[in-house]
Amino acid sequence: MRGMGGMLLRRLATLLPTAIVGTIVVFSLDQLTPGGAAEAAAGPNATPQQIAALKHQMGLDKPLPVQYGTWLAGLFHGDFGQSLLNRQDVGAEITQRLPVTIELTAAALIVALVVGIPLGILSASRRQSRLDGTVLGLSGLGLAIPEFLLAMLAVDIVCLKLGWLPPTGWTPISQGLGANLQTLLLPALTLGSGAAAVITRQTRSAMAEVLDSPFIRTAWALGLPQRQIYFRFALRNALISVITVVGLIAAALLGAAVLIERVFVIPGMGSMLVDAVTQKDFPVTQGVTVVFIAIVILINLLVDISYAVLDPRIRS
Repeated sequence: MRGMGGMLLRRLATLLPTAIVGTIVVFSLDQLTPGGAAEAAAGPNATPQQIAALKHQMGLDKPLPVQYGTWLAGLFHGDFGQSLLNRQDVGAEITQRLPVTIELTAAALIVALVVGIPLGILSASRRQSRLDGTVLGLSGLGLAIPEFLLAMLAVDIVCLKLGWLPPTGWTPISQGLGANLQTLLLPALTLGSGAAAVITRQTRSAMAEVLDSPFIRTAWALGLPQRQIYFRFALRNALISVITVVGLIAAALLGAAVLIERVFVIPGMGSMLVDAVTQKDFPVTQGVTVVFIAIVILINLLVDISYAVLDPRIRS
């Protein structure tokens, strides 16, 4: 336990500068965007005097370090500011939409793991066979087809032509598990398709490398059961490299969820971010991006914890 606690403290110490740099980048990008927050809030017909008065009201006439400090202090207190368009509290809207994106992303990751790891193990255990070639071919196809294109095809075939699932919309889990799964299933499958292909190939590669190692050959020579060799020895060692890819995929799924949410008209963080960017709603853009950065940092921390659980030597 002491080793695990020390490892966590070291990781948190290295992640803190990353978080600070992330907030600086987010704040700076919005400052460099043509047409500032005051101009966006004032509208296209505002006079220079009105824009100047609005800048003073919003504190945008202060030095940039002061503006950044004020904004960062608000974040620490949970104050993300107000939307320039509807004057709604950004933090409240993020709180409402974040569970939708997290559920969609988590479901897509579960799909990728449930499909990718067994297929990778099966492919590695039957290398150079027709089954291996089929799995590699299907995973290559999953990598080649963009998620948003697959989503549009799925809506056209599964929803509009076959009528099996609703084409758009979102039902919260609080309104019924069955209705929630009906609106979650197709977006999760399309979002997780590319991730499943990556995990399949990474699992196959890692398993093949471990299966060729001397200690596995020794286990075969000792006559240990096949199930024990594959799952207790080979998979446990292969999972370290697989978890690295899973951490990267989980972060990438957040970005890909933006397009999937637009296709299926899902009221999540992705669609919120797209609307904010197109309409130059800077407080919303900053708030959503900061939350995404925090989630990615948390994912990296969970990956490090998984490393330590699988290999205690990493704790030291």
